[in-house]
Amino acid sequence: MTRRAQMNLPALAVALLVLTTAATMSLGMADRAFLGAERDADSRRVAVALSERLVDQSGPVAVRPNVLNATELDRLDGPRLRSLFPVVADHDVRVTVGDDAVAERGDPEGVTVRRVVLVERRRAVTLTPRLAATSPAFTLPRRTRTVDLAVRPPEGTTVTEVRADGRVVLRNASGLTGDFSVRVSRFETVRFAFDADGPLPTGSVTVTYYPAETHKTVLAVTVDA
Repeated sequence: MTRRAQMNLPALAVALLVLTTAATMSLGMADRAFLGAERDADSRRVAVALSERLVDQSGPVAVRPNVLNATELDRLDGPRLRSLFPVVADHDVRVTVGDDAVAERGDPEGVTVRRVVLVERRRAVTLTPRLAATSPAFTLPRRTRTVDLAVRPPEGTTVTEVRADGRVVLRNASGLTGDFSVRVSRFETVRFAFDADGPLPTGSVTVTYYPAETHKTVLAVTVDA
């Protein structure tokens, strides 16, 4: 073997070592990139699925498609989120509505899916309407799904029938006295009319209804695999 060949052997060894190291590092980086992409794909799948379930009207949080019940959001936390939505499984998850984190499990810093939603909150409003001496009736100023009526006619007056937009919702030939709950259409305001054989002074009827207040915001679901 010539002296030049002998001198090239160390250089060749070094080159092979560099090549082997580079190949190993490349394979490691490719492997990590593949695993990272796989985790991201799984995180996105869970985030999309959870966001869809949150805005589904058949679920426990939405009252209509893309309309969230504020009362249910107030009750939501990490354990309840996992209980209500099995897709969460063991993932780290955060659900925010607007600027508020309404439920969190772990410390997720992964994929985030966002949706524009409405948040609906209902509050109880109680009125004591003034009823005319003849054809006693009143109209609620806001839409509602449920109306609670407290009927307390004075002595000598009997209320036999209550109608909502012409539909009979309460009837008793011997007289209506007490507390009643009536379901009405949430798509329009409702007018109540009473059949009575005497006057119904103010205080004879008290009504409680539950109008909705809504605001637009963003639902964000963040998931780590």
